[in-house]
Amino acid sequence: MTLNKAQLEELKSNYCEQIIEGMDIDTLAQCCHDLLMDAYNDATEEEIRDEILDIYDEEYLESLLESVEKSDGV
Repeated sequence: MTLNKAQLEELKSNYCEQIIEGMDIDTLAQCCHDLLMDAYNDATEEEIRDEILDIYDEEYLESLLESVEKSDGV
């Protein structure tokens, strides 16, 4: 059986739903974190700063930067 494009998309969606239903909240959070990190993998510092400012504000960016500076890259 060969699926048409709509059927293939529905199969993918149903499969994703089944995977998600089998996850606990910690696994879901880790999966989300991994997907976001993959999405930002090639982002420059400027791009990340700009996105944080677009979504949040300067105070939030400063808070994140402080936490990074305190960690010394560890």
